[in-house]
Amino acid sequence: MATALIHFDDKQKQRLTRRARLRGKSFSQGVRDAVDLYLSVPVETEAELSAIAREASESADRSIAKLDETIAYLKKGLRSLRKSR
Repeated sequence: MATALIHFDDKQKQRLTRRARLRGKSFSQGVRDAVDLYLSVPVETEAELSAIAREASESADRSIAKLDETIAYLKKGLRSLRKSR
């Protein structure tokens, strides 16, 4: 296994450490996993990567909007149930 010196700012280091602990992994393994995930994205150009990121963001926005609709629907249903009791 090769070694590399990587400089993280304090917040990045804290977040990476916390995420690794949550997964029961070491900090180093967490960083290796993150690099593997990054490298697994099949892109050849920055434009392709930007397109994938844009699509993911739009998908997340749609999901959040659907969740907001569902929460509003459930709140309305709960209010109706409470009134009828």
